[in-house]
Amino acid sequence: MPAKKTASEPLIAVAIEQRARDACSDLKPLTDPMTPEELQERAAMIDRVIRARHKLQLLRNRTETLKAALQRFKTQRDAMRA
Repeated sequence: MPAKKTASEPLIAVAIEQRARDACSDLKPLTDPMTPEELQERAAMIDRVIRARHKLQLLRNRTETLKAALQRFKTQRDAMRA
């Protein structure tokens, strides 16, 4: 995966989640009747939010993996120096 695309995906996910949060404040309550278009819009928004959260979780997991790898590297480097 190209580095530029990898770097931009988390930013995109954060932006989508922020827009979704803002848009959710304008949604009709579920108790109000909705047109098919409104239902479709709600479903699409929910899908975008779920995808954004998934991307953010992948980013968090990747961060933890890289932190662990860096710590292993530092430990091995220190062991080699000793």
